[in-house]
Amino acid sequence: MQVRMHPSTLENFRVTGLTLTERRAIYAHLKEVGPRWKSMQADKMTERKWTWFKMMKQNFKENLERYQHHVKQYGPPGNHPYATRTNPNQGCPLIGKQCPLKADKIIDYDGDYGYTEGVEYEESNVKKAEKEDPGAKATREALELSREKKANERSESLRKHYKGKILLVSFANGSCESMDESMDRMEFLRTKWIEESLIRNEDTNDSHKKELSAFNDALNELKFALLGFAERSGMQVTGKRDANANNPDIRSPLELGLSEEFCEFSFDFFEEIQDRMDEMKTKDGRLKSTVSQLRELMDELHERNVATLKELETERPERIRKLKSRSEIKREIKKKIEAIKPIEEEEEILVLTKEDTGGRGGLMSSIAGRGGSGRGGLMSAITGRGGGGRGGLMSEIAG
Repeated sequence: MQVRMHPSTLENFRVTGLTLTERRAIYAHLKEVGPRWKSMQADKMTERKWTWFKMMKQNFKENLERYQHHVKQYGPPGNHPYATRTNPNQGCPLIGKQCPLKADKIIDYDGDYGYTEGVEYEESNVKKAEKEDPGAKATREALELSREKKANERSESLRKHYKGKILLVSFANGSCESMDESMDRMEFLRTKWIEESLIRNEDTNDSHKKELSAFNDALNELKFALLGFAERSGMQVTGKRDANANNPDIRSPLELGLSEEFCEFSFDFFEEIQDRMDEMKTKDGRLKSTVSQLRELMDELHERNVATLKELETERPERIRKLKSRSEIKREIKKKIEAIKPIEEEEEILVLTKEDTGGRGGLMSSIAGRGGSGRGGLMSAITGRGGGGRGGLMSEIAG
């Protein structure tokens, strides 16, 4: 069996954020070709493929061991009780994606999607694109070029820092992607919450409950990501916290700069939640405790970022993305709402006009004779209805 591909195709694949099922599928797909790559390591290109495969296999084994240990401790899917406020000491205490079983079901593959009789590999087919608007095409191409340039610059910077060690570069790339995704997610949620607050007519107990639930879910999601970034920095995040148990921080300046941006985004995110809770005059002890814990962990991550940059004797890299303030987001949303209003008002006027004219109006009303008795106007003249027998034009034709 031959699998012809450039090693960079594998190296650019994500190694973080995959479910256990996805890791198992990738391993099952390549388990036969992996040993062949191992036996052909004399070739530099094949050696890179084997290095990637070995890393992917190791990640899969680590995730599988964690999953099996958790199942052994708290039970398998279908019989996996969770701890509750009334009974906090029984069942799985992990929330959201922290639980390996829930994390594996983020994308559920339990449905029957069919399967092939033999091994099949993806085929890339080039299809002629449909005609595209020149302006939209230019914008899309510029965006793609910018993304490609950014990805290449990032990869080159990481390769330089980790001296070409593919395994370390892959982990670093995955961490950067995860930080990007976390910041995108926080920006999306902030915008969504501010927009909802602007268009909401009034606050109710039900709306408050929904908001608090959304805050709780968002913080748990952020906590899961933050623990991964903290662990990546060498911080000891399991068991009782002990600074002496921390490992050396091997991250590159690029990762450190991105981590600082992540911290800044997170602090603004916490402020957004805290301000809204103050507006609602709510006293949710659990939420406040979660925010406090995350702030503490975030402060420690920030301190490690600064200390490592100092050790590397380098300045913090230039900011990659802009951090929008609450007032900026509000202004953008208000502009969007104001731009939509005239369109909605025009549609409303058109609907009212249609209703006032009683359906079909003008010439069609004259033809159809609606609004009068029977069918009148032109049709009455033609058919002669409304008079005795067949009259008018039809009478003349009939003789």
